[in-house]
Amino acid sequence: MISSLEVYRPGIGWLLGEPERVILSPSDVLRVSVNVPYRGPAQTFTLYASIGQKNLFGFDEILVARAALPCPESADKYTSVSGVVDIEIIGSGFAGIGGISAGVNYDLYVKIEEKPEVWAGIDNVIDIAGESGGSDMTGMLGMMMPLMMLGMVMPMVSEGMEEE
Repeated sequence: MISSLEVYRPGIGWLLGEPERVILSPSDVLRVSVNVPYRGPAQTFTLYASIGQKNLFGFDEILVARAALPCPESADKYTSVSGVVDIEIIGSGFAGIGGISAGVNYDLYVKIEEKPEVWAGIDNVIDIAGESGGSDMTGMLGMMMPLMMLGMVMPMVSEGMEEE
């Protein structure tokens, strides 16, 4: 079902992803191309893709995307229908809330929403680059912390010196 993976990197353009490992950064777009055999009346299905992690309870979806998958009429024989779905890579925000955190071995899952028995997945195929669980604001707070501490300590130190 999954025929190819492509990565859109802002400022660079579209890159063909390696089937064994795709390295993504926040603001990238992962394009998942699929080929599905179809037979039946003309109709449009919903192609659903997710990046997440398998666990004991199933698949923990972190980033998801949907796209229309139009299928032409094919009453007598199966025909191959191609479709694409783009997953925008959104990095985790302040304190790791929302989006996806930097890490390795994320899984990819694609299905047809109206027919969940039609699905495909690739385990341990995606790595997310970047700082884990932080944002630019977190880094700035880390740099400002010593200054804030100094601002709290200085009045106490200067207060004791004025009394002499």
